[in-house]
Amino acid sequence: MTRGIKTSRWVLFLCLALGGAAFDLATKSLIFAEVGPPGSPPVAIVPEILELRTNYNPGALWGFGRTIPHSSLIFAGLSVVAGVAIVAWLFIGGAASSLPLTIALGLIMAGAIGNCYDRLVHGQVRDFVHFHIDSINFDWAIFNFADTLLVAGAIILALFAVRPEPVETESNEEAEEKEARTAVQDASPSPALFVECATRDEKQA
Repeated sequence: MTRGIKTSRWVLFLCLALGGAAFDLATKSLIFAEVGPPGSPPVAIVPEILELRTNYNPGALWGFGRTIPHSSLIFAGLSVVAGVAIVAWLFIGGAASSLPLTIALGLIMAGAIGNCYDRLVHGQVRDFVHFHIDSINFDWAIFNFADTLLVAGAIILALFAVRPEPVETESNEEAEEKEARTAVQDASPSPALFVECATRDEKQA
Protein backbone atom coordinates (compact mmCIF):
# COMPACT_ATOMS: atom_id res chain seq x y z
CA MET A 1 0.00 0.00 0.00
CA THR A 2 1.28 3.46 -0.85
CA ARG A 3 2.64 5.29 2.16
CA GLY A 4 0.19 7.90 3.37
CA ILE A 5 -2.99 6.13 2.20
CA LYS A 6 -5.28 5.74 5.20
CA THR A 7 -6.64 2.32 6.10
CA SER A 8 -10.09 3.92 6.19
CA ARG A 9 -9.86 4.46 2.40
CA TRP A 10 -9.33 0.73 1.90
CA VAL A 11 -12.35 0.06 4.10
CA LEU A 12 -14.48 2.62 2.25
CA PHE A 13 -13.48 1.30 -1.17
CA LEU A 14 -14.14 -2.34 -0.24
CA CYS A 15 -17.49 -1.50 1.36
CA LEU A 16 -18.63 0.34 -1.78
CA ALA A 17 -17.24 -2.21 -4.24
CA LEU A 18 -18.29 -5.42 -2.48
CA GLY A 19 -21.44 -4.03 -0.89
CA GLY A 20 -22.64 -2.50 -4.15
CA ALA A 21 -21.92 -5.68 -6.11
CA ALA A 22 -23.68 -7.82 -3.50
CA PHE A 23 -26.76 -5.57 -3.61
CA ASP A 24 -26.81 -5.69 -7.41
CA LEU A 25 -26.56 -9.48 -7.55
CA ALA A 26 -29.16 -9.93 -4.80
CA THR A 27 -31.70 -7.72 -6.60
CA LYS A 28 -31.11 -9.54 -9.89
CA SER A 29 -31.70 -12.93 -8.29
CA LEU A 30 -34.78 -11.69 -6.42
CA ILE A 31 -36.43 -9.98 -9.40
CA PHE A 32 -35.76 -12.84 -11.81
CA ALA A 33 -37.19 -15.28 -9.24
CA GLU A 34 -40.31 -13.18 -8.63
CA VAL A 35 -41.03 -11.82 -12.13
CA GLY A 36 -39.76 -14.79 -14.10
CA PRO A 37 -37.37 -15.24 -17.04
CA PRO A 38 -37.30 -12.85 -20.02
CA GLY A 39 -40.62 -12.93 -21.84
CA SER A 40 -42.63 -13.07 -18.61
CA PRO A 41 -45.31 -10.38 -18.05
CA PRO A 42 -43.74 -7.25 -16.53
CA VAL A 43 -44.67 -5.96 -13.09
CA ALA A 44 -45.70 -2.29 -13.07
CA ILE A 45 -44.22 -0.08 -10.35
CA VAL A 46 -45.52 3.21 -11.74
CA PRO A 47 -48.07 2.51 -14.50
CA GLU A 48 -46.90 3.57 -17.97
CA ILE A 49 -43.60 4.88 -16.53
CA LEU A 50 -41.65 2.32 -14.50
CA GLU A 51 -41.86 -1.47 -14.49
CA LEU A 52 -39.86 -4.60 -13.72
CA ARG A 53 -39.19 -6.45 -16.97
CA THR A 54 -36.54 -9.15 -17.02
CA ASN A 55 -34.13 -9.18 -19.92
CA TYR A 56 -30.76 -10.65 -20.92
CA ASN A 57 -28.11 -8.34 -22.33
CA PRO A 58 -24.99 -9.86 -23.94
CA GLY A 59 -23.48 -6.40 -24.49
CA ALA A 60 -22.25 -3.59 -22.28
CA LEU A 61 -24.13 -0.72 -20.67
CA TRP A 62 -27.58 -0.23 -22.25
CA GLY A 63 -26.91 -2.97 -24.78
CA PHE A 64 -23.85 -1.39 -26.38
CA GLY A 65 -21.86 -3.92 -28.42
CA ARG A 66 -24.38 -6.72 -27.99
CA THR A 67 -23.96 -7.81 -31.63
CA ILE A 68 -20.18 -8.31 -31.29
CA PRO A 69 -19.22 -12.03 -31.39
CA HIS A 70 -18.31 -13.34 -27.92
CA SER A 71 -19.26 -9.96 -26.49
CA SER A 72 -19.87 -11.32 -22.97
CA LEU A 73 -16.36 -12.75 -22.69
CA ILE A 74 -14.81 -9.63 -24.23
CA PHE A 75 -16.59 -7.30 -21.80
CA ALA A 76 -15.85 -9.63 -18.88
CA GLY A 77 -12.15 -9.44 -19.74
CA LEU A 78 -12.32 -5.66 -20.00
CA SER A 79 -14.01 -5.54 -16.59
CA VAL A 80 -11.16 -7.53 -15.03
CA VAL A 81 -8.56 -5.23 -16.61
CA ALA A 82 -10.49 -2.17 -15.43
CA GLY A 83 -10.70 -3.58 -11.91
CA VAL A 84 -6.94 -4.15 -11.71
CA ALA A 85 -6.31 -0.64 -13.08
CA ILE A 86 -8.67 0.91 -10.51
CA VAL A 87 -6.96 -0.80 -7.56
CA ALA A 88 -3.50 0.12 -8.90
CA TRP A 89 -4.47 3.75 -9.45
CA LEU A 90 -6.01 4.09 -6.01
CA PHE A 91 -3.55 2.25 -3.79
CA ILE A 92 -0.31 2.19 -5.75
CA GLY A 93 -0.66 5.47 -7.63
CA GLY A 94 -2.01 7.16 -4.49
CA ALA A 95 -5.36 8.34 -5.88
CA ALA A 96 -7.05 6.99 -2.73
CA SER A 97 -5.77 10.08 -0.90
CA SER A 98 -8.73 11.81 -2.58
CA LEU A 99 -12.10 10.98 -1.01
CA PRO A 100 -14.18 11.77 -4.16
CA LEU A 101 -11.94 9.52 -6.29
CA THR A 102 -12.20 6.70 -3.78
CA ILE A 103 -15.99 6.93 -3.77
CA ALA A 104 -16.27 7.22 -7.55
CA LEU A 105 -13.97 4.30 -8.27
CA GLY A 106 -15.58 2.21 -5.54
CA LEU A 107 -18.97 2.64 -7.24
CA ILE A 108 -17.50 1.85 -10.66
CA MET A 109 -15.82 -1.27 -9.25
CA ALA A 110 -19.13 -2.39 -7.73
CA GLY A 111 -20.91 -2.10 -11.08
CA ALA A 112 -18.07 -3.83 -12.90
CA ILE A 113 -18.06 -6.76 -10.45
CA GLY A 114 -21.83 -7.18 -10.64
CA ASN A 115 -22.01 -7.30 -14.42
CA CYS A 116 -18.77 -9.28 -14.78
CA TYR A 117 -20.20 -11.99 -12.52
CA ASP A 118 -23.28 -12.23 -14.75
CA ARG A 119 -21.19 -12.51 -17.90
CA LEU A 120 -19.01 -15.27 -16.49
CA VAL A 121 -21.77 -17.26 -14.76
CA HIS A 122 -24.84 -16.61 -16.94
CA GLY A 123 -23.16 -15.74 -20.22
CA GLN A 124 -24.93 -12.37 -20.30
CA VAL A 125 -26.08 -9.59 -18.00
CA ARG A 126 -29.42 -9.73 -16.21
CA ASP A 127 -31.41 -6.48 -16.55
CA PHE A 128 -34.82 -5.71 -15.08
CA VAL A 129 -35.47 -1.97 -14.62
CA HIS A 130 -37.54 -0.59 -17.50
CA PHE A 131 -38.15 3.16 -17.57
CA HIS A 132 -40.52 4.46 -20.22
CA ILE A 133 -43.03 7.28 -20.64
CA ASP A 134 -45.78 6.03 -22.89
CA SER A 135 -47.47 9.42 -23.25
CA ILE A 136 -44.48 10.80 -25.21
CA ASN A 137 -43.31 7.48 -26.69
CA PHE A 138 -40.09 7.54 -24.63
CA ASP A 139 -38.51 4.13 -24.01
CA TRP A 140 -35.19 3.78 -22.18
CA ALA A 141 -33.04 0.66 -22.41
CA ILE A 142 -33.64 -1.91 -19.67
CA PHE A 143 -30.89 -1.75 -17.03
CA ASN A 144 -29.90 -2.93 -13.55
CA PHE A 145 -28.37 -1.50 -10.39
CA ALA A 146 -24.83 -2.29 -11.55
CA ASP A 147 -25.42 0.06 -14.50
CA THR A 148 -26.68 2.71 -12.08
CA LEU A 149 -23.55 2.36 -9.93
CA LEU A 150 -21.32 2.66 -13.01
CA VAL A 151 -23.08 5.83 -14.14
CA ALA A 152 -23.02 7.35 -10.64
CA GLY A 153 -19.28 6.72 -10.37
CA ALA A 154 -18.66 8.19 -13.82
CA ILE A 155 -20.63 11.33 -12.93
CA ILE A 156 -18.58 11.83 -9.75
CA LEU A 157 -15.38 11.37 -11.77
CA ALA A 158 -16.54 13.96 -14.32
CA LEU A 159 -17.43 16.48 -11.60
CA PHE A 160 -14.06 15.86 -9.93
CA ALA A 161 -12.26 16.44 -13.24
CA VAL A 162 -13.91 19.83 -13.90
CA ARG A 163 -13.71 21.12 -10.33
CA PRO A 164 -11.82 24.42 -9.85
CA GLU A 165 -8.31 24.00 -8.53
CA PRO A 166 -8.10 24.95 -4.82
CA VAL A 167 -6.18 28.13 -4.06
CA GLU A 168 -3.19 27.39 -1.83
CA THR A 169 -3.23 29.51 1.30
CA GLU A 170 -0.82 29.65 4.19
CA SER A 171 -1.91 27.96 7.38
CA ASN A 172 -2.08 30.00 10.57
CA GLU A 173 1.10 28.34 11.86
CA GLU A 174 3.01 29.13 8.66
CA ALA A 175 1.81 32.75 8.73
CA GLU A 176 2.81 33.18 12.39
CA GLU A 177 6.23 31.63 11.77
CA LYS A 178 6.82 33.91 8.79
CA GLU A 179 5.76 36.95 10.81
CA ALA A 180 8.11 35.96 13.64
CA ARG A 181 11.07 35.61 11.27
CA THR A 182 10.33 39.03 9.79
CA ALA A 183 10.15 40.59 13.26
CA VAL A 184 13.49 39.05 14.26
CA GLN A 185 15.13 40.29 11.07
CA ASP A 186 13.77 43.80 11.63
CA ALA A 187 14.97 43.85 15.25
CA SER A 188 18.48 42.60 14.42
CA PRO A 189 21.04 45.35 13.63
CA SER A 190 22.29 45.22 10.07
CA PRO A 191 26.02 44.77 9.19
CA ALA A 192 25.99 48.25 7.64
CA LEU A 193 25.12 49.70 11.05
CA PHE A 194 28.14 48.01 12.67
CA VAL A 195 30.44 49.39 9.95
CA GLU A 196 29.02 52.89 10.40
CA CYS A 197 29.53 52.77 14.18
CA ALA A 198 33.11 51.49 13.80
CA THR A 199 33.99 54.25 11.32
CA ARG A 200 32.52 56.88 13.63
CA ASP A 201 34.59 55.57 16.59
CA GLU A 202 37.78 55.70 14.53
CA LYS A 203 37.14 59.31 13.53
CA GLN A 204 36.46 60.31 17.13
CA ALA A 205 39.67 58.58 18.21
